[in-house]
Order: sequence, then C-alpha cells, then structure tokens
Amino acid sequence: MPIPNTLALPARAKMGIRATCVEEVQEAQRYCREHGLPFLALGEGSNVVARTHVAQFVCLMGLTGIKVVAQSPREVLVDVAAGENWHQTVSHTLSQGWYGLENLALIPGSAGAAPVQNIGAYGVEVAGLIDQVEIIDDQGELQLLDVASCEFSYRNSIFKTRRDWIITRIRLRLHRQADVVIAYPELQADLAAQHQSNPTPEAVFDAVQRIRRNKLPDVNINPNVGSFFKNPLVAAPFASALKDHNTWLKVFPQDGVGEMVKLSAAQLIDQLGWKDRPAAEVMCWQAQPLVLVNRGKADSDAVLSFAESIRADVLSHFGVHLELEPSVLS
Repeated sequence: MPIPNTLALPARAKMGIRATCVEEVQEAQRYCREHGLPFLALGEGSNVVARTHVAQFVCLMGLTGIKVVAQSPREVLVDVAAGENWHQTVSHTLSQGWYGLENLALIPGSAGAAPVQNIGAYGVEVAGLIDQVEIIDDQGELQLLDVASCEFSYRNSIFKTRRDWIITRIRLRLHRQADVVIAYPELQADLAAQHQSNPTPEAVFDAVQRIRRNKLPDVNINPNVGSFFKNPLVAAPFASALKDHNTWLKVFPQDGVGEMVKLSAAQLIDQLGWKDRPAAEVMCWQAQPLVLVNRGKADSDAVLSFAESIRADVLSHFGVHLELEPSVLS
C-alpha cells in the first residue's frame, strides 16, 4: 500500500486501509491487536519522513465533517473530523465568522495531525484553541481528552509518545468576535505594507498566506514537510555567552519555561551557508533554510543523511542541538 507523504518519498506499507468512519478505524485496530501487527494512523503525511518499506499497518484517516456543537454570542464550539484538510478547515471557519485560526493558514496536513505537534505560526498555537480531542485508546475505546490531558508544549503533545492513541476528531473553541494576534514582526510588516492599521481576521489570513507563499515552497512542486527542525530552547546564560561571540544571534525570551530562551534554527543554519550548498537530491530552500526539499529522486536515507549533516554542523560550530520536527516512519 503506497504511503502518502508531502516529501514525495517512495514508501509503501505491507498492509493498510483507508478508514472513513470511527468504526472502521476500531476494526482495523482490533485486527492489528489480534494479529500482533504495529498500527499507524496517518493523515496526509505532511510531517513524516517515510522509509521505503514501512513495517506497520497503515490506517489512512478519511474521516470528514465539520459541525457546530454549541455556540454563544462570544464563542462557538466546532467539531472537526481528523481527515479534514487543515487549511480548508481554517478557510471554512473564517468564512463562517468563527475566528482564531487565521494565523494558522496554509499549514499542510490534516486536522487530526494538528494536535500531535501542536502546530503553531505567527504567534498562535492550536493548543490555545482546542477544547477537547477525541481518541481511540489502545483498547479500542473512544475517549475525550481535555486540554490538560493533551500535555501541550512547544511543538509537542502527549500524542507524540502515545502513538497507540488515534485521534478521530478535535473540538475547537473559536471566537465570534474578532481578536486578532499580530505581534509577530513579519506579520506586522506585511500588514503595514498593505496599509492595514486595524486588520480584520480576514486581512490576517491573507497576510499569513502571502508570507508563507513568499517564503515556503509549494509541496506539489517542491516536496517538503515544512520546518524540518524545531527552534531550539537553550539556557539563557548559554545563549548570552553564545551571543558574545556571535553578535548577529537573535534570542527570543519565552514565557513559562523558566530560564530558557529560544534561538532561530533557521538563522544558525543560514550562518553556516547551507542554503548555498549544491545538492543533487536534497537541498535547503533558498528563502527558508529550515525547509528541506526533495529535488525529485531522494529517498528517506538521502533526506535524513542531509538533515544529520546540518545537525552535526550546527552542534560543532555553536554547541546547539537541533531536534527534527517530522516523525520517521519505519
């Protein structure tokens, strides 16, 4: 069974199905339990590096549907099935006058994948808009998890460690009145260029799309998974010492993480010249070195080898460990 993935890597699973309802997912999971097979639920493959041969039973999540379950003058609760395309979900909610997701436009992938890595962009994380997540647990039972149970943190959640939990839908708590988030400097600059001094959610949605399209490659033309590395969190004294020797270094204070600060992985990679290095199979995108692009013939070994070379270079020069953003399927 071919495995869909936005890196366009040649990858197949020995067994798998496409599930269109919760019962089909449960049945597939039950089959795997009874036959001792590893089970993997997958959406659009937007945040994975798939090996050529994947030993797991792959269940492609084809569950669809978006519906309002409760609303008030101030907010609306919206259930989104795991198989819904994320960007289309953002566009749909905005068209209905349900606000909050506009900063998360054009992030590839499905709604069910959004909580796994706690997707975020331009000052907004999906964790701040999730009310609950419905899962099938490792025994095949449906459960509802509240936000605290999801253990969200920067680009992380409990779902990264509990791979035996299958997300079937998410419930979003969205605003009925505009409350835009425009603190991100790049977003402010784009809005200013458009003479948007008091931007609407729709204006923010358009701005985010402009920025992303200018900076990030279209996966249909240049296959990629978006950011390949997380921005590293390091101790503030370490960052200060590093900046003493690298005055160009940008340091971003973080709320709620003690004495830790965030560095820009893209800046570290850029300083080492990786955007300008020729590569036959894999390369850094010129406008954003965090994005690794499959030039057309790469397999998982080529992608991971290229990524490891970058990680080793950053560690050698700056003493900073870069963590991969996507999961590796094998």
